[in-house]
Amino acid sequence: MLYGVLAAGLLALGGCSPSSVDEPAGADSSCRVAFRLGGAAGNASSRMAAGESATGGELQTNLEKQVKSLQAVIFTDADPSGDTEDNEKDKFFRTVKIDLGGENTPVIDDLSFSTGDEGDYLVIFVANVDEEKDPALAAALAGLEKGKTTVGDFKKLEVSQLPETKPGMLMASGFIRFRSSLIDAVDLGTVYLRRIMSRIDIINMAEGVMVTRAVLHNRTVKSLLCNDETLEVNPTYIEKPAEKSYGGLNLAGSMDDPKKYEAEIYSYEQLADKTQGIYQPSLDIYYTKQADAGKEFMHTVKLEVPESEEEGAPLVPIGLKRNNAYLIYIRTDAGDIRFTIKVEDWVEGETFTVTDEELNEGAFGIPTAPGTVTGSWNNKDETLEI
Repeated sequence: MLYGVLAAGLLALGGCSPSSVDEPAGADSSCRVAFRLGGAAGNASSRMAAGESATGGELQTNLEKQVKSLQAVIFTDADPSGDTEDNEKDKFFRTVKIDLGGENTPVIDDLSFSTGDEGDYLVIFVANVDEEKDPALAAALAGLEKGKTTVGDFKKLEVSQLPETKPGMLMASGFIRFRSSLIDAVDLGTVYLRRIMSRIDIINMAEGVMVTRAVLHNRTVKSLLCNDETLEVNPTYIEKPAEKSYGGLNLAGSMDDPKKYEAEIYSYEQLADKTQGIYQPSLDIYYTKQADAGKEFMHTVKLEVPESEEEGAPLVPIGLKRNNAYLIYIRTDAGDIRFTIKVEDWVEGETFTVTDEELNEGAFGIPTAPGTVTGSWNNKDETLEI
């Protein structure tokens, strides 16, 4: 839980309007709350270049960071001294559309809104709700009822726009507690947004190996807007058919200049436990080898970790989590092709760099990665004649 900090500057004295209109507040409105955007929207602006390149060594790209619209969804805080929001007692108060300043103004700095009344509140920010791509979510947010809709009701709202929608990826903050004042402006500081989907990249470092295509199984194309509980599988969220193909990759392997398939494969979060194994997400990677002309190989990458630290412990699945990037590295080791995985925070993660020494030390191998890679067919790749 984040807490707003009272700013030193004073607002003009005057009463606050109890209006619940959701348009941006005027420049002279009282009961003002100031903030800036960070996290998934860091360094983003509405005029950022249209390309997919990352900037400043970041893993996230320009299109992934763009904020096209932003809403502050405000709830009354029934217990300001509590540790977290109350799903049943905290009730909806109003929604404010944030004025992003137009196309010429970066959206991360000097943002504000007015609560319309003093008191104890919770606010959650939601970015890039698209009335055309997800009319159901837009209608649900517009239909929140003052004094009736609870935080728990809000957390059950569903998202159905495709996870790869760019620019305009759905983002949300956590709930932030603050007290609105007639006298002092409230400064929330930096509000950190998170994308609610996951990203999977393929990096080919294996000399003599050409990655040709990939197939993602059990991709989820719907999600909850908020998820503060254990990740679960909702079969209705899985794309039909349950396979998403990505062709024409043509990633030539190289240690010096590894080719990447990045910012293309997306899925909403999910976790399949041992009783839901048929829903576990996995990625089939198809490739050819110079040494075996005329043959195509396929390896299945699964997100699994040992159940315990004991040697030989069975592997159990881990979840595709929102705002995480799953980086799959392909390399050769003594003539064998190895598939390893690294899980990065999509915001904090840096672009790919690696040295031979790091590989030898296992920096990108199973011992240090949050997830391991297992192959299908008794851990052997399937060979396909082409």
